Amino acid sequence: MDTLGVGIIGCGWVSEEYIKAFGEDRRAEIRALVNRSVGKAQAHRDKYGLDCYVGADAEAMLARNDIDVVVVSTHHDSHTEYAVAAAEAGKHVIVEKPVALCMADVRRQQRAIGQAGVKSIVGFVLRWNPLLSTVNSLIDQGAFGHVFMTEVDYLHRIWCGPASWFGTREHGGTALLAAGCHGVDAMRWFARSAPVEVSAYQVKTENPNEYPGTIAILVRFENGTIGRSTCCFDARMPYVFHVGIYGTEGSLRNDKVFAPKLFPGQNGFMTIPTILPDSGNVAHHPFRDEVRHFLDAIEHDTRPMPDIDEAAKTMAICFAADRSAEEGRPVRIDEL
Repeated sequence: MDTLGVGIIGCGWVSEEYIKAFGEDRRAEIRALVNRSVGKAQAHRDKYGLDCYVGADAEAMLARNDIDVVVVSTHHDSHTEYAVAAAEAGKHVIVEKPVALCMADVRRQQRAIGQAGVKSIVGFVLRWNPLLSTVNSLIDQGAFGHVFMTEVDYLHRIWCGPASWFGTREHGGTALLAAGCHGVDAMRWFARSAPVEVSAYQVKTENPNEYPGTIAILVRFENGTIGRSTCCFDARMPYVFHVGIYGTEGSLRNDKVFAPKLFPGQNGFMTIPTILPDSGNVAHHPFRDEVRHFLDAIEHDTRPMPDIDEAAKTMAICFAADRSAEEGRPVRIDEL
């Protein structure tokens, strides 16, 4: 296919990983960087030796005929504005997580992308981490038998407060929306079913972030599977992304697997020698694989995953969990 032109809106930390990822794939090239503070866009252009448009006007960039793919990596509360505009301009869309800060905005993006007929992907980048890819493959092989419970935790001390946009309700949202949605997405992915009902409790500590930093959730899925996820910004501890899969024929805890159905005679956990999701540094995340998957989907006209419709299911759990914790009751997904 012809080389695809890529425009990035929002030149923060994550945008650099997209610049690197697209720079390593000959099917695409960065042709525009847009940021409210043009200096950040210029700094990225100079750092990576790009020959591209730099500006503060997203509308002008979206009007360019040489832009085919748009990456939206702005503050969380402005994802919808730019994703909808990109879709309406006929561009394929990459939206960083979270999709949006309310379900109504998620639905707006779904409608715009669906009506435009463009492809989309949401940046739940840990789906391409080798451990999570291995877990997904083991489930597909039936290594665990009937999987009746999945659990994924996102534990990362983030004390930034309102001095950073990430710590505010207006721009960051909640702990689940700001980052814990990575864990929720993996937990839902492994459950292989639609969520039905969510219960959650949250705690506000001395953490200066404007929202409670710790929330524990339980999810009931349509197929009877139980999902559990905890997001914690508060604890003084190293970064942990815990994965647990429990089945009638085997189980997994992080990189320790017990699956005698697949490995006859196994009598104890064995370690999977692979790269773990063990760092909160975005440079550790597999953006190259996400971008490669998206370009493959464009080239071969297949469905990229998780696209906006798939990611909406994860976001629904997050919104239901936040409502459950605030109102002190179980919340059904169909209430959203």
